[in-house]
Amino acid sequence: MLNVRRQPDIITKLDQFSASVEYYGYMYLEKLEIQGFKSFAKNTTLVFNRELTTIVGPNGSGKSNIADAVRWVLGEQSAKTLRGKKSDDVIFAGSDKKGRLGFAQVDLYLNNQDNLLNLDYDQIIVSRKIDRNGESEYLLNGSKVRLLDVQLLLAQANFGQKTYSVIGQGMIDSILTSSAAERKEFFDEATGVKQFQIKKDQAISKLDHAKENLAQSEQILAELEPRLKSLQRQVNKLERRESLEQELKNLQNDYYSFLLSNLNLDLNKKNIAFEAAKNKEI
Repeated sequence: MLNVRRQPDIITKLDQFSASVEYYGYMYLEKLEIQGFKSFAKNTTLVFNRELTTIVGPNGSGKSNIADAVRWVLGEQSAKTLRGKKSDDVIFAGSDKKGRLGFAQVDLYLNNQDNLLNLDYDQIIVSRKIDRNGESEYLLNGSKVRLLDVQLLLAQANFGQKTYSVIGQGMIDSILTSSAAERKEFFDEATGVKQFQIKKDQAISKLDHAKENLAQSEQILAELEPRLKSLQRQVNKLERRESLEQELKNLQNDYYSFLLSNLNLDLNKKNIAFEAAKNKEI
């Protein structure tokens, strides 16, 4: 597994990308490390340079798996495109000499010395890892990120898994026979507008989510409105009750005060009469 120094601020750096990219200089694939991906049971490193690099070999030697590894690390989600049936089919399934592995990882090194991407890194490392449980993660220079972050980063450099950056077997025929929408997606990436399309889709998704929340809120309000009238009547009754209780308390205080005053007056009269009668007997 690739051991890289963790860059905890890279997600913040991604959020600070400018809306446009100045296309001077260029970025190129510098190195590819593959471990546990399809036929690559052992950790394999492919070093490229700025000249033309060709990988040759007999049928079944794994040439197409290299292209699949590049496409996969760049975010390919279709198992069919990767010539598989499910996501964990990309993990080495085992052979007569070696048992199957529990994970697959691909690390793609991009040279950014010309600062095509507005990041403070001369080398961008895009990594993807998946295990047998289907848990997958993306990393940029060792820090976990979202697939959307990877797509936006690569779109700003006109580099993606669906463009001319990776041309697989049958892709030319597929482009010629593709629909207008599919060709538009291809040319969007090729002309550099894919990054804005991603931001647009993200904004539309947030807007749709906000509309759903608003609709749910309106539904809840509609359900509570009939109850609100009933609750308001109950509140009015409680307020009236408090007023009546206070009025009753005041009346009771006045009444019992009046009774107490009369009792005290009668008691005084009886005491005087008792004292008078007592003095006569003496």
